[in-house]
Amino acid sequence: MYDLIIVGGGVSAFAAALFAGRRGLTTLVIAKDIGGQANFTDLIENYPGVKSIGGYELVSKIRKQAEEYEVEVLSAEVGSLKSANKAFVLTAYGKQYKTQTVVLAFGKTPRDLSVPGEEEFKGRGVSYCANCDAPLFKNKAVTVAGVGDLNLEACLLSARFAKKVYVLSKTDKLTGHPALLKAVKTKQNIELIPFVQILEIQGREKLEALRLQDLKTGKEKELKTDGLFVELGYVVKSQFLTGLLQLDKEGQIVVNQDQSTSVAGIFAAGDCTNRPYKQAVISAGEGAAAGMAAYDWLMRKQGGRGLTSDWTEIKRVKS
Repeated sequence: MYDLIIVGGGVSAFAAALFAGRRGLTTLVIAKDIGGQANFTDLIENYPGVKSIGGYELVSKIRKQAEEYEVEVLSAEVGSLKSANKAFVLTAYGKQYKTQTVVLAFGKTPRDLSVPGEEEFKGRGVSYCANCDAPLFKNKAVTVAGVGDLNLEACLLSARFAKKVYVLSKTDKLTGHPALLKAVKTKQNIELIPFVQILEIQGREKLEALRLQDLKTGKEKELKTDGLFVELGYVVKSQFLTGLLQLDKEGQIVVNQDQSTSVAGIFAAGDCTNRPYKQAVISAGEGAAAGMAAYDWLMRKQGGRGLTSDWTEIKRVKS
């Protein structure tokens, strides 16, 4: 029986583990892969206090901090989560793990193009977050493949840094908000390539070119590019929580101000929640809050005082 089990292997998961471990909770992190969505980012330059760092390196550092407080890490995928006998039971690869509290921090999964070379060049030219990585392609050529407003926003952001932005479309026009469409048309360095689809992503050490097919003629051609932003949206793989927790229409976990969910004792943090602004620093803060909230809930459940904020203590002393 653990005090806390955390599901996920990214920034929010290990931030929660760090704060829970420091409070002395017996903590297990179950992660299908270490790094989570941060693995798709070669360089993070907007994490406060850190000038630049790789996504995987950042998560690894937080994990190392957490493990200093005897946090355990298990490489597995959680298949189910159930409430039983005033505790929770998680199943991963056929084995069951019991815990008093849970933090769900498994993030979102970007929709893939599902073409050869995509998996190979993830984090090496192929990105699923223009907001994160566009600055890395300053004065280079990038390509955007996506749909709707996400696609247009990635084009506009990329155009601020890249010398050339190719935007691919299976038709002869883009779709999205009229204001975004108008803005895209005014950018001289954005070029629409119509009636094409990506057949293969090519390169050696990193992405170098895309093999495209003309949907009208069937002919193939090569497009030289330094980066590819895939903007098809994200999905939360929360099917194993259906019927247990409140989810929104996109499958995101609905959380309260303290990261608690609709089930007492279960908390959630990071990109798998319905909170806006999906960034590493925000996920870290939410993970820390979830770890503290789990500790607070456990202490109060056991009849203890729980956590109190500094301003509350000051107010009590003065009164």
